[in-house]
Amino acid sequence: MEALVQGYAAGYDRLVSAMDGLCEEQLVFKPAADKWSIKEVVIHLCDAELNAIERMKRVISEDNPPLLKFDPDAWASRLDYRSLDMYTYLFLFRALRASMTPILENIADDVWQRTGMHNTAGKQTLEDIVRMFVQHVDRHIQQIERNKQAYAAQRR
Repeated sequence: MEALVQGYAAGYDRLVSAMDGLCEEQLVFKPAADKWSIKEVVIHLCDAELNAIERMKRVISEDNPPLLKFDPDAWASRLDYRSLDMYTYLFLFRALRASMTPILENIADDVWQRTGMHNTAGKQTLEDIVRMFVQHVDRHIQQIERNKQAYAAQRR
């Protein structure tokens, strides 16, 4: 599990690396009306992390707790991600990852197989949840790269 925890801990640094050198225009650029800007992606990652940590802590602390899905598009729209300060959310994402990493580093091996019941995905182990949110950051870094490419193509 050490490599998984290291991957989780490195999520913030990988995200910041993907955003290195971007100007404000690139951060708010939307490749299409129904796509998110990089700024919206960053805020979404923070909100998703809030949900992830809640799930992880419940699975660690409670017996087979209920885990709830959230609607990222509704959050982005109804919380008006476009008007929020991305840097506040980036700071919070960093703090959330930094707060959860020592917990994951110090749990007993058997805790990784504790489960919760997700309302749409079914039974999930702690390992499943951590792996999902490591991959979640990676998928959104790929989205950031696509946004950067679309921005560059539009500027030609």
